[in-house]
Amino acid sequence: MRARRSGKRYPLLLYRRAMDRLWPVTAPLGLLMAAWWIWAGRGIFSPLNPPNDLLIFIAALVVICFTIFMLVARNMAYVQAMKDHIRLATPFLRLKISYRRIKSIHPAQFGQLFPPKKGNWAVQRFLEPFYSKTALAVEMTGYPLSKRTMRLFLGPNILLPTTEGIVILVENWMKLSTEIDSLRGLWGQQKRDASRPRFGILSDLRK
Repeated sequence: MRARRSGKRYPLLLYRRAMDRLWPVTAPLGLLMAAWWIWAGRGIFSPLNPPNDLLIFIAALVVICFTIFMLVARNMAYVQAMKDHIRLATPFLRLKISYRRIKSIHPAQFGQLFPPKKGNWAVQRFLEPFYSKTALAVEMTGYPLSKRTMRLFLGPNILLPTTEGIVILVENWMKLSTEIDSLRGLWGQQKRDASRPRFGILSDLRK
């Protein structure tokens, strides 16, 4: 029987939340500009003269394409347990966190990691659906990338506030935790087996 090599992909809820707050704004804006360009000078739409007609067409195209990208990207950000690392992926970054870096993994209430009172009104409104949820706090010996890069591609609430590590917020944290523990345990066992001295005829022949 082949050893298990990876777990399931779990969408990152914070990334999905960010996308879901943007596309409902950009979608009607792009459609409105497209309608203005198509029906310029008719009905409620004022006429467009060159080069304004070209500018409105380009703007509508850019906004509509950006909206489509956000609808697709909301499902492209995920976390996945692999045979020797945790994969943290977004449309622009695929991060490998080696099990060697991990000190501990434990559940924590998201609202305790990021207390609502410490955030401004905009932050509180963005994080409101998650304060009562349970997240996985992954404490690490160090980051694979700089903090600035990780915040840029993964969001400001991905890093643990008081120690080095990351916050993983998914729908089924218990199942993800089980998969990480299982694959991490197999990885550790393989490392221990590889480090044990070998005795017998075959080991003597290799010498």
